Amino acid sequence: MSIFTRFTIKSLVKNRTRTVVSIIGVALSVALITAVLTSVVSLSRLLIERTAADEGWWYAEAIDVTGEGVAAAENDPEIVDWTAVAELGAVSLGEDNSDLFGSYLYAKSWPATDDSAEPLVAAPELIAGRAPQAPGEIVLPHYLQNVPLAPCGIATADGGSIALGSTVELALGTRTVTNLDDGSTFTATSYNGTYLDADTQRDGFAADLGTLKAQVVGFYRSIGYSSIMAMQGNSAYVYDEDALGRVTTDESDATWASLLIRTDDPARAIGVAEDLSYAGKSETLATEHSSLLRWMGVTPDTAIWNTLYQIAAILAAIVVVAGVSLVYNSFAISVAERTRQFGLLSSLGASRRQLRRTVLTEALLIGAIGIPVGLALGLIGCFTVFGLLGEGIIAVTGGSAAAVVVSPGALATAAALGLVTLLFSAWLPARRASRVSAVDAIRQTQDVRLSRAAKRAQRRAERRGARGGESALARPLGIAGRLFGVPGFIAHRNLTRSSSKGRVTVAALAVSVALLITSGSIADVMSYASGTAIDTMDGQDLILYIDATGAEADQTLALANGKVDGPAMQRALERFYAEARSLDGVQAGGYTTSYVADALFPASMLTADITELEGSAPALADGRWYGSAYVEFIDDASWQAYVDELGLSQDAFCDPEHPRAIAVNSYDVHDGQTYGNYRPLASTGSVEFLEYADLDGRFVSGIVDGPDGTPCAQYFDDNGTEHLLPLADAVARVDAIEVGALADHAPACTTASGTIKLVLPASAIALSDTCGYLRATMTFDAGGDAERAADAEEDLTAIAREFPELDITYTNVAQGKLQARLMATTVNTFIYCFAVITGLIAVTNVFNTLANALMLRRREFAMLKSIGMGNRAFRRMIAYECASYALRGFAIGFVVALLASFGLYQSMMLSYSTYTFRLPWAQVALSFALVAGIILVSCAYALTKSRSSSVVEALRTDAI
Repeated sequence: MSIFTRFTIKSLVKNRTRTVVSIIGVALSVALITAVLTSVVSLSRLLIERTAADEGWWYAEAIDVTGEGVAAAENDPEIVDWTAVAELGAVSLGEDNSDLFGSYLYAKSWPATDDSAEPLVAAPELIAGRAPQAPGEIVLPHYLQNVPLAPCGIATADGGSIALGSTVELALGTRTVTNLDDGSTFTATSYNGTYLDADTQRDGFAADLGTLKAQVVGFYRSIGYSSIMAMQGNSAYVYDEDALGRVTTDESDATWASLLIRTDDPARAIGVAEDLSYAGKSETLATEHSSLLRWMGVTPDTAIWNTLYQIAAILAAIVVVAGVSLVYNSFAISVAERTRQFGLLSSLGASRRQLRRTVLTEALLIGAIGIPVGLALGLIGCFTVFGLLGEGIIAVTGGSAAAVVVSPGALATAAALGLVTLLFSAWLPARRASRVSAVDAIRQTQDVRLSRAAKRAQRRAERRGARGGESALARPLGIAGRLFGVPGFIAHRNLTRSSSKGRVTVAALAVSVALLITSGSIADVMSYASGTAIDTMDGQDLILYIDATGAEADQTLALANGKVDGPAMQRALERFYAEARSLDGVQAGGYTTSYVADALFPASMLTADITELEGSAPALADGRWYGSAYVEFIDDASWQAYVDELGLSQDAFCDPEHPRAIAVNSYDVHDGQTYGNYRPLASTGSVEFLEYADLDGRFVSGIVDGPDGTPCAQYFDDNGTEHLLPLADAVARVDAIEVGALADHAPACTTASGTIKLVLPASAIALSDTCGYLRATMTFDAGGDAERAADAEEDLTAIAREFPELDITYTNVAQGKLQARLMATTVNTFIYCFAVITGLIAVTNVFNTLANALMLRRREFAMLKSIGMGNRAFRRMIAYECASYALRGFAIGFVVALLASFGLYQSMMLSYSTYTFRLPWAQVALSFALVAGIILVSCAYALTKSRSSSVVEALRTDAI
């Protein structure tokens, strides 16, 4: 061990407080970096595994490949694994079955799966039976189980219902779609023909691909669409090992094959798939598994991910700046305090390199303790948070377990960042220590250099003295002197020196203020994001959807053209609700009957936000807006409670002779890319509900501006030609609905939507005559308990048997509501943990910097006391200096926090288009109060330490 290393260790031991605080600062910085990186790695892995478990480990899909493409896949060294799904043709279900089951099935080969840890394809979920394992076996969609079909392209051998063990015969054929506008045709398959525009296209089918006979061995859950193009649509899966070879060599456009591949490099997967698909029978077509690859960081994603990445970058920058500031301040003070020691070492022959090495060795020794401690604290914090919030993390990621992934790469990165922070922070002070001359260091003249402004003022005073004016030695007290007396003057003169200690103190305070305010901004944006994206559906644990026109209703309430008898429907709902609300374990939340109206709003009621709602059209030339509006008729008890909740008059809003609507004026809308909150209404007014006349069976598609700028009704004939009619000719009836108030939220018994909504009492149901009936909804609160909600569902099912006129379905949302709460709690916990740790770093930074800066001036304080400065004057001087530090630090930190908050705002605008820029003023006030408190504590500690030694002892030359 060299003499300089021993000198460094002795210095660290002697200045134990500063050493411990520096180690704590390094440990906190490394812990925060470790926690962030480990959390990102763990959550990313959870998301990768959850997505792959649901959708498979394939990276890209080559669609409609030929035999050449299959051969290329077998020989391509970049492809680690691949499998295929072949489509054998379409099966017509016939017109009589299409309303319930769709028009077509598509016969496909069962996707080959394996028992490896990372199977390429997630097979469809079986709800009965098993997967096909041998030729002649088939699996059908769940909705065909035990169903007798009308004669169509699929039939059982005995003509009965389709069940496990049934032998079925499928007539395979080609589906052709004709475009009416130009007469062109194309062959429709499961990936390009599931949607048919009845106005512009016609559908045809020819059973020209033979028949397929198989035994039903299972039924799979067919809900929605798969992420795999080849497995989209309503499919029947058969075991057929030769299917791939047949469909890649035949001449039919109705048969095709898809290859699902995994490559060495995920980023190369889409390119490889495009090369395989290039020789296909249709245009080049390949897709990537974006939902999986996004978590691997391979593909660019939508705006929400850009927002998260930018926020993560801002968090990382905050951590690095905080760490650099804390460690730099510590070493800058350490070097300034030991300037005399470095000067003496230099006078004894120490080189600049040796002096720099002394400071860097000190940094490495602190890092040798602080970095491992920080790594351990970060991991412990991750395990603790993941353990406490396991259910919430599972709700966020959708995984099966919230496991912490200890990544050597993440730990090495955190340690490297901590070490780089240490060395970078120590390098500048080390260079400063090595450049001080021995004479100046011993005399300590470098601490009394005047700033440029002070030097200019001194020269002006000297010139005035030379001209016979006031002596240069006679210094006016100035504003500080007049307000604080001689102590204020001395403090001001100290502050005007170009002292590194003062700059370090102000910088430490600025960084701390910026950290505290920015933490508040982060909490604000994340709370806004989670609050906008997560709907907790308060008070709605069990939802009943009630219809009078459904298959299970006796149709006694149904009228022509899909309408219902509104008053009779309300009477039935009132009777059902009277029995349902007496159930134990749940609390009834009211009911609503939903209609949709063709509404015309006057320009005086609107804001520009009206065009941002879901499905909204631009305003008409005269300023009015036409579109669909939901009209909710809620039970009278819920209406009265809603009126009271909004502070409105019962007399004005509960008069059955003069019903007034309440318009909801706050809507959260997600367009697939960004979230936004819109307020489409500026004031109350009268809204027109329109009922159109019979136009020979044609329907009005909207109201548009005519050639002369007047509103006209638009409709299309059988050939797709547009026609315009004056409103007076197209509208048969108009009901004027008075909107008496605007509300920021809908009543609890209704559900959220992105379409403008008007709320009325059930007693005003007569106003629904011009509206289209949707359904009725009834809600119950089970306190978030899914089991209690399930028990209530059984009891309600028994009650519903007495109401054959109602078709009731049940949705237990308690579990989803719990997951939403857990997600919000998880997000907020991570935010608060980040805020607490950054707050600790900020506090440590201020205490370390200010306390050591004051302790460094022991000789100065002793000299002032030796010439007669009393304790009161001394405190006034320190108070002035601290106030200056606080104000300057707070001002600079506020500006930095303002810039960081604006950066967060810009990031949020990528995904939340209506997010408004705002500062967390509560956090601003808290940061000011906290900084003031830490300054007082730091000063008290430093001054106590300074008074512990006598004046004579403090004036003595420091020993090395």
